[in-house]
Amino acid sequence: MSQVAVVIGGGQTLGEFLCRGLAAEGYRVAVVDIQSEKAARVADAINTEFGNGMAWGFGADATSEQSVLALARGVDEIFGRTDLLVYS
Repeated sequence: MSQVAVVIGGGQTLGEFLCRGLAAEGYRVAVVDIQSEKAARVADAINTEFGNGMAWGFGADATSEQSVLALARGVDEIFGRTDLLVYS
């Protein structure tokens, strides 16, 4: 089973670079950004390059407890676990 990485800020330049690198190493990636459309764009690009189901985009505000709790539930529902958490 692939390891799962959650990348906060994954829709931004550095975060996207990290997400792509992790996917290239075989991680399934939760791309998280406050701008959900950016997270979705990065996840779609990763899925196109590395295969469907390698990445999912999530909109979440890392400064909001409610948003982070909802993110954790979503990641658990889709991936079942988190092996690596990155704040970029």
